[in-house]
Amino acid sequence: MLKFCPQCGKPLEKSVVRLITCNHCGFYYYLAPALANGLFLENEKGEVLLVKRRFEPFKNFWDSPGGFIDFDEDIEQSLRQEIREELGVEIKSLKYFGSYPDYYEYKNINYHSLVVVFTGTSVGNKFKASDDISDFKFFKKTELLAAKLAFTWLKKALQEYLSSSH
Repeated sequence: MLKFCPQCGKPLEKSVVRLITCNHCGFYYYLAPALANGLFLENEKGEVLLVKRRFEPFKNFWDSPGGFIDFDEDIEQSLRQEIREELGVEIKSLKYFGSYPDYYEYKNINYHSLVVVFTGTSVGNKFKASDDISDFKFFKKTELLAAKLAFTWLKKALQEYLSSSH
């Protein structure tokens, strides 16, 4: 979080939950969550794909494929790019599933995040772990919640996914 005003260098104060202000020069900054995406993808057996994180935070924990959204991307474009980079496949038939607020701690800063989750299918099944992931696995639905899951949002989203018509 910002501690000093980027305009005048004086200490900043949090005036309300989403707003940081500088009482010296009048600068203000609205806090907003970092947007991310995730994908629930099932294979022909009805198993759900999770990926193993290669880096901290939560190195070697299971996560959904996806990632943070860049400034010049829409959510769907970003998700397609993340899946291409992480697993080497294209995805289609994206359908919005839900959005989940959480926190993402990186280098001792706890960022507010909002993960937008989709369901979809892959074009082909030649998956290859690369980029931010070290491995991938299709989990039986009965095994999903017992997996070593990386984030609180993921557990909540998987619980909702399992209780829905999927």
